[in-house]
Amino acid sequence: MADWKTYAKAARNTARKQAPEARDAARRASDRAGGYVRAAGKSIDEGRDEGRQERSAPQTATSERPRVDGDKLRRDAAAYYTVANRRVTAANIGPRILRALRDALLIGMSLFIIWGVLAAAGIPIPFTTVLIIVGVIVVVSFVGGVYAQWKRAQEARQPASEPRA
Repeated sequence: MADWKTYAKAARNTARKQAPEARDAARRASDRAGGYVRAAGKSIDEGRDEGRQERSAPQTATSERPRVDGDKLRRDAAAYYTVANRRVTAANIGPRILRALRDALLIGMSLFIIWGVLAAAGIPIPFTTVLIIVGVIVVVSFVGGVYAQWKRAQEARQPASEPRA
């Protein structure tokens, strides 16, 4: 029972210490909100006035959109492209996938050859069963190969651990 009283007392003391800052923050927020309300009211009034008479004044600088610097955007896009291209090249994704696919297809072809030898020996195994088994093994081998190559690349990129004495 004393625990909740202790926590309540600590919370009350914290609130007392933070009250001046919280009061100032609330005052600043309400002042800012009041400023927004006044600006919105002024623009509504101006809109009503403009509806009654033709608009004679050009737009103010505050209502114009900032101009977009096309050259800066092109330079930024070129820099992002260069960085992305370097990362893709460093990742060596294409050759990794091709190696994993080659290994998986070699395993699949080996299983078909084994099935052919068994069929010639007189052991009938349905072709659809062989296709399903070979397909599953090829997919598992492909995914495993890609993962193993990715894992090796991650380990190679990590800094070497400290040498043992």
